[in-house]
Amino acid sequence: MPPRILLLRHGRSVANEQGLIASSAANAAEAFGLTPPGREQVRVSLEQARESGGLEPPVLLISSPLLRARESAEVAATLLGVPVTIDARLSERGFGDLELGPDDSYRQVWTADRLDATHRSWKVESVADVLLRAGPVVDELTSDGCIGTVILCTHGDVASTLLCASLDVPLEQHREVGALHTGVLHPLGVRIG
Repeated sequence: MPPRILLLRHGRSVANEQGLIASSAANAAEAFGLTPPGREQVRVSLEQARESGGLEPPVLLISSPLLRARESAEVAATLLGVPVTIDARLSERGFGDLELGPDDSYRQVWTADRLDATHRSWKVESVADVLLRAGPVVDELTSDGCIGTVILCTHGDVASTLLCASLDVPLEQHREVGALHTGVLHPLGVRIG
């Protein structure tokens, strides 16, 4: 039986509070961590999942290396008593020329995504490229005989892309299918590749 895979979008971050796009490791590996409300979002989501029986052991926790995701994973790790594994393939979607600009620029990217999942306007990483990098994480977990529950702590567009692919919905619809709120756990179907 394949593992139950849960997507955890990182909790509310300093970048969210400041209205900034911080997608690169150069800018976000050691900056733009969680806000206190972001830590609480993650804690509440994990507590609810644990109380509802949604975290069948053993639990494997894998995180993006960016600070806001790592801090979210650390909150989960403390609650669950498990270590965190870092996997760079779960990093935020690269937003190219929009990096450190206002987060209202996401809208123009997502509008372009709806027309073409392979676009690279503004030197943004395409949704298709996000899937090529992050999808193998899921494929490896399902083919390696992993059991129990896996929590993938990642970012909004990565989570929405993985969710879209698992549902076999065109990637152009990733925001409609999986626009996850910060700090929220969401089950992922295991079919990706």
